[in-house]
Amino acid sequence: MAPGMRWGRHRRSVVLVLAAACATALLRGALEAFALPAAPPLPRRSLLGAAGSALGTSAGLQVSPALASEMFGLDVSFLDPPAPPDVAAPPADAEVLPSGLVTKLLLRPQCALAKSMALNSEKCVAERARPFDKVLIDYTGWKPNGKMFDSSRLEKKLVRVNSVMPGWTEGLQMMAPGETRRFWVPPALAFGDAGDGAAKPGGPLVFDIEMYSVERQPKPPDELKAPPGDVKVTASGLSYKQIKPGTGQTMPTPDSNITALYNGWSSNGDLILSTSFGGQSDFLLKEVPIKGLLEGVQLMREGETFRFWVPANLAFGEKPEGKGLPGGTLVFDFRLSSIN
Repeated sequence: MAPGMRWGRHRRSVVLVLAAACATALLRGALEAFALPAAPPLPRRSLLGAAGSALGTSAGLQVSPALASEMFGLDVSFLDPPAPPDVAAPPADAEVLPSGLVTKLLLRPQCALAKSMALNSEKCVAERARPFDKVLIDYTGWKPNGKMFDSSRLEKKLVRVNSVMPGWTEGLQMMAPGETRRFWVPPALAFGDAGDGAAKPGGPLVFDIEMYSVERQPKPPDELKAPPGDVKVTASGLSYKQIKPGTGQTMPTPDSNITALYNGWSSNGDLILSTSFGGQSDFLLKEVPIKGLLEGVQLMREGETFRFWVPANLAFGEKPEGKGLPGGTLVFDFRLSSIN
């Protein structure tokens, strides 16, 4: 990450850390000891690269106790959200789901603010996220002993529902915007019994999650890892199949200016490029930076919709050098609206 981020962008973060430093100094009873070392440059979070720039979201700086300690030489862990009183075990009024996930409603969603309104009303169900949607949330996670190990703290987090731990994937689909829930997640639905380092501890975990909004995403194809058996394959290795027929007879050339609608996914289900999220719909075909897509669109006629499985060697490679570029196989649903 590049240094040099402006302090003004993270005023809230800095104010909290300075407040922590002042409080600690007062407790020590010696204001003269409040001699802060020079703060190092704050890190900058990079945005998505060229292919996914239309889908990129900027994030604020999250000041953890470790960063605050590095910046000021002080322990500010007392700023951590306190553990709930039922962190060690769920209360009797918590709901136990068949999977073993346990949950309790803390704050009702906007679709059912009054207690007389059903949480499973048609309106609330319609507002919930699907597995492939993204949600904007705040969260804090604790171990059963009350030790906090993770928190969004000073920044909301945008996540795809099916890209997180199984307990979250299940729980987030129960929630609508404005809702806050507490989840007791068993090891099998979290990071297992052994875990994977300090950021992913083993054993049961407890999370408070507040949902702010749902960002609807197009449903990805079921076959993201590899094409099905009924596709056509070109000599280069590009796989494709027709999804919808067209009415035109003209096929584009590299010099054609075309109008198109498309969604593109990486093999892990991330939406990388879409005309629904700012992707360019009118362009010269030869300007398409993905070789496989450039090849495939020339096989189409006006009005047709094709699905393309673009192997890594016809896309950005297995491990692209450019930041934000997706590696591996890419899958596109592409509608050639017109050749201009």
